[in-house]
Amino acid sequence: MSDELDLPPDELRALYRRLQPPPLADDLAAADLETARVVRWMQGAWSGLAPRTPVPSGLTRPRGSVPHVPRARIAAAAAAVLLLAGAVLWRLSSTTDQGSAPARVAQATAGEPERSIEVIDVRPDQIELRSGPVRLLLLDPPSAFSDEPPRG
Repeated sequence: MSDELDLPPDELRALYRRLQPPPLADDLAAADLETARVVRWMQGAWSGLAPRTPVPSGLTRPRGSVPHVPRARIAAAAAAVLLLAGAVLWRLSSTTDQGSAPARVAQATAGEPERSIEVIDVRPDQIELRSGPVRLLLLDPPSAFSDEPPRG
């Protein structure tokens, strides 16, 4: 048996093609049409089988083994993930939501509702507050490098 394993692949293929399927236990002529059809199909499938091509042992890996990944690739992937996560966190922490201002910044005690301070409008360059009948508009001075004319 060990002599057959040392044969070149072409000789193994020739030996395999010379194999004959085992004879039927029953006579095919006495079988019904469906059984005869299935037996002929199986015989054709058997004769059409091609042997597997041999693979050199150095190209295969045992089942269940983990492929070796260089530490440099693992470190680069970890650095990329950390860098991306840091950029996302920085972006989230640096964005300010200008559209959602609190309804009230400060409020007097419950006995004095007319002295409460309400936020009317909040923009990047101004804040408008109201306390009773008085409205207060706080303006930021325009930037020295800004091309926009001051609003007002």
